[in-house]
Amino acid sequence: MSYFKPDFLFEHFSDIKLNWLEEQRVKHIFSDLDSTLTGHGKLGDKKFENWLKSLREYDIQLIILSNNSQGRVDRFTEPYGIPGYGMANKPATTKIKGIMEEQNAVPETSLFLGDQLFTDVWCGKRLGMKTVLVHPVNPEHEPWNVALKRKLETLIRRRW
Repeated sequence: MSYFKPDFLFEHFSDIKLNWLEEQRVKHIFSDLDSTLTGHGKLGDKKFENWLKSLREYDIQLIILSNNSQGRVDRFTEPYGIPGYGMANKPATTKIKGIMEEQNAVPETSLFLGDQLFTDVWCGKRLGMKTVLVHPVNPEHEPWNVALKRKLETLIRRRW
């Protein structure tokens, strides 16, 4: 069960402050996209833009990892000039290990940010990263399969 328990919990990604990231020695944030940083199919809002700006000021790189299509990821990442990878196949780690190498990232200074236990937290744990779970953004607009997984996640959370 420890693979499904995040190292840290935050209400919203913007609650992750720079001083905390410095204390954790984070240089790379590998983040899920939909329901983590924005609602499904949406672009980032002002909170996201401000958070990204502050990450850049502290030389912390944000990398998007999504199981969604590359087209969806590109629509989100290109306006902000951040790297993004679709069809990441989380919680599998093979593709992400290659991305980590490409981004010069190591687990010790990397953080995995997401809103789901079965994909994001489990994947980050398997990669040896610190993991952060946030509450989903706009969960009322999630696909049915994600809503179903959330019910299963509730059962696991009761065991923490």
